[in-house]
Amino acid sequence: MAEQVEHWFNRRWGHSRRDVYLLRTETGWQVRGRQGGADGPEVTHYFDREEQARAMLKRMLETVPPELANWAQMTARPPR
Repeated sequence: MAEQVEHWFNRRWGHSRRDVYLLRTETGWQVRGRQGGADGPEVTHYFDREEQARAMLKRMLETVPPELANWAQMTARPPR
């Protein structure tokens, strides 16, 4: 099971939405990118070290077209 460490959202909805997640797993790190919301296509990159994963996270945020790159870091909701 993966623990979500960070979640970035580009403040768009529909097809223009982008989400990028930094996840910690039992065996390493993952960076997951998604386009278009919950049902959109995803890509996942796997890493052994946090520094590698954070470098990929940065690249993914920087390579989105400028008109879609209004990034906000999402915060976790407290349990109810």
